[in-house]
Amino acid sequence: MSAGAVVIAHDTDLADASGLLLDEALALAGSTTLVLEAKCFPPATATPREFARALAPYLTRIELCSFEERVLAAARRLRATAETTFLFREPLRIATTAQTIGPRRDLVTAELVDAAHAVGLRVVPWTVNNVREMVALIDLGVDGLVTDEPRLAREVAANRAGLAA
Repeated sequence: MSAGAVVIAHDTDLADASGLLLDEALALAGSTTLVLEAKCFPPATATPREFARALAPYLTRIELCSFEERVLAAARRLRATAETTFLFREPLRIATTAQTIGPRRDLVTAELVDAAHAVGLRVVPWTVNNVREMVALIDLGVDGLVTDEPRLAREVAANRAGLAA
């Protein structure tokens, strides 16, 4: 692995890193868009600016999400068209440079979806693995779901679309 390579890991200590590089993951994904979460906890991780600089060559091929608005803002400064999602785990007033908000699934209400859509934001809650929750969120009008069960989510979405037709 070369110095400065972007490694995919969920935990900030890289204990779960399989050694998979972002370049390799993009090659494996083919035409499927990868959504990467920048976990920003300096000094254990890169700073927001360092994250953005490291990901700059990839910003046309990935969607970037983070609980840290500064990472998203830095990425958008480097590439204005970068697709970004601001994640949050508790209710809050939102001012974001992101085009998408990613609330924890239980924070999503019709009012939140309507307000976000009114100002041009997409709503993509996380992590939704239960059929009932998927159905309820789709019925509220969310724009996507973060899930560990993509096949199930596609099936639920297809069935909801079929019922609406």
